[in-house]
Amino acid sequence: MTTATGRFIDTCAVCNKIAKEKTVSEFKSQGFIKKMVTLECGHIRITNADSQSDFGSIVFDGDPTCKHQWNGTICHKCDAKRPYPFQIIGAKFLEKQNGRAAIFDEMGLGKTLQPLFYLKFHPELFPLLVIGKKSLLYQWMKELVRVLGPAYFPQIISSGKAGVMPGLKCYVTSYDLLRRFDTAKIHALGIKTVILDECQQIKNPDATRTQEVRKVCREIPHLIPLSGTPWKNRGSEFFTVLNMLDPQKFWSYQSFVNKWVDSYWDGAKYKEGGIRNIPAFKEYIKDLAIRRERVEVMPELPRINRMRLHTKIEDHASDAYEQEALEFVKMFNRQVLEGTESDGSNQMKQVAQLQKMRHILGVAKIPQTMEFVEEFLEETDRKLVIFVHHQDVGQILYQQCKDLKQVEVMQLTASLNASERFDTAEKFNSLKRCILIASTLAAGEGLNLQTGCDCVLHERQWNPMNEEQAEGRFSRIGSIANSINATYIHADQRGSVDIHLDKIVEQKRHQFHAAMNNSEAPVWHEQSLMKELAQSIVNDFKSGNNRKVS
Repeated sequence: MTTATGRFIDTCAVCNKIAKEKTVSEFKSQGFIKKMVTLECGHIRITNADSQSDFGSIVFDGDPTCKHQWNGTICHKCDAKRPYPFQIIGAKFLEKQNGRAAIFDEMGLGKTLQPLFYLKFHPELFPLLVIGKKSLLYQWMKELVRVLGPAYFPQIISSGKAGVMPGLKCYVTSYDLLRRFDTAKIHALGIKTVILDECQQIKNPDATRTQEVRKVCREIPHLIPLSGTPWKNRGSEFFTVLNMLDPQKFWSYQSFVNKWVDSYWDGAKYKEGGIRNIPAFKEYIKDLAIRRERVEVMPELPRINRMRLHTKIEDHASDAYEQEALEFVKMFNRQVLEGTESDGSNQMKQVAQLQKMRHILGVAKIPQTMEFVEEFLEETDRKLVIFVHHQDVGQILYQQCKDLKQVEVMQLTASLNASERFDTAEKFNSLKRCILIASTLAAGEGLNLQTGCDCVLHERQWNPMNEEQAEGRFSRIGSIANSINATYIHADQRGSVDIHLDKIVEQKRHQFHAAMNNSEAPVWHEQSLMKELAQSIVNDFKSGNNRKVS
């Protein structure tokens, strides 16, 4: 129906009322996918579905000869899998946008799988190039073969001197390698689609890594960025990926910052914060990106149960910490008096001193963590992951856990290559009981530890998203846990970094979720968090009458 102003209004063909959709479902009929819409007036409308790609028919894992009996998305006879409904929606979104859009789903929802489901029905989009973190290349190799089949076994390009094998359907390489690789070799492959995994790796538009990725992707028609945390510190980190997806809509970095990035006054000058005007921003990028949360699409996934385990550190460690903290306060006060506390070189000194304090606590908390480990092994038959920040702390915990001689103990550190990390994760998932000592940052992205549900965060991170990345290793599709138990070892030393970080980081965590999910944007970044931490420690010392600061 057309109004007097010439505007078209969709109406029900039966009762002529305005056609407002109440429910939408799809079904197959005579080889076509049909869409059945129930209108608010009560009548039903059946049309051809927007997409004729039957993503719901995809089956992977399990026994291909099995006559599957499905319990939701899993065959209870052979453990075969099929896509979740929200993953089908993601694949259809990519299809609607002709393979030029981003999946920003919360971690654990299978971002890797959704572009593969889409590509499975579009053979014209190969050859495919996956660019990701070096540590995750073997994970991508496994997923490509798992979903697409052996014919899609990729070449992993892991050396700057490596040649490329023409004629393959898939290639996998890392962001860092592109800086040392002749990209002309990649262009010669005739790549049709690029997947940018963990695309926050190219958040800085001026970085060499970003420029090399741009060179590779410039002439590629189909581009699919993936990330659960497309920005961590500043809203401007969003720009690079959005600009690559739609350079006409996002044509200028400064224009993006002026329009969409919040700023705040830190007492000396204005600094960048998060995204502002969240509802308008989400509306503006709705054709370029899709994001879903676990509680929204998979409420059955286990929730995170965070607990603090408070500990009093030994006197000698307390004295050492007190001395370093006093040195920090003196240094910071001198910088404030000189008006130089925000200078780059002085901020580096602040961070270095804070790291010393953090390291002392990391070592001092080892007895409490080991006491927790012994109780855990006595009272449960489950596996445990201990996340650490400092290498020597991890090594001490590794050796002390081995000395217990109760279960197998493994390590996952930044020094392991991609294949070794993958094998470590696979071994962890295959064992009924074990302990894994893991670097929080090295294990924080892309690693699947879904057969576990218990972890200890022995040392806090500056960035709350790095902690959630670690916790998210367990709450993955395939997890059978009712909850993920994350125990934070908390040093109750007065003025400790743990006490100050706990208050600040939890505040930042809430801000991030408010912005990325359904509310106002945070206005924070790691540099500002460091400054808050420094000021909090200084204020605490000022309030302590028994401490002398000169």
